[in-house]
Amino acid sequence: MVDTLGVMDPFDQLATELGLEDRAGVSPDVLPERYLYSLDMVYRYAFGRWWGGPDLATTDVWVLLNPATGDTEKRRRPTLEKCIARSRSAGRSGLVIVNLFAYRHTDPQALRQATHPVGPANDATLRLLTAKAPQTIAAWGSHGKLHGRSRSVTPLLDRPLCLGITLHGEPKHPLYVPTAAELVPWSAPER
Repeated sequence: MVDTLGVMDPFDQLATELGLEDRAGVSPDVLPERYLYSLDMVYRYAFGRWWGGPDLATTDVWVLLNPATGDTEKRRRPTLEKCIARSRSAGRSGLVIVNLFAYRHTDPQALRQATHPVGPANDATLRLLTAKAPQTIAAWGSHGKLHGRSRSVTPLLDRPLCLGITLHGEPKHPLYVPTAAELVPWSAPER
């Protein structure tokens, strides 16, 4: 999809350039959603939901650890609910969730056994989507240090913020912070 200025939609752009499946959907409360998957559905590179206009210029980008399979299994997603509540209260029109690891699994420990947990299109997705959003929130929790991933991802993110820092020096996960937690700048610790 191309807008009136001739600019390609970022989801379309990534799907076209990286050979991904750009899938549209509708949330349980009938809000528009978009997904970027690998063609074999092993990786999910991005998920978006909008309650206002689907414009990345008014959408928060959240960087979490890895996607579960709740989007295709229609299960409750407490992390998503927490991120939506925070983005809505900030006056955003929607959110996009990307991850350090694009490998889809319900157990983050599976990332240790996965052959390629990052996914071949993940870095390009992180770079493009965070550059287009007004706010990037790093929120992957202490498992982000796995394979040194948080250190390698941080330079790809455009002006990342976080909800605080864990004892391991990683950005806190949204489920484990009070709703009123202030956003602070994020940078990977020196190791």
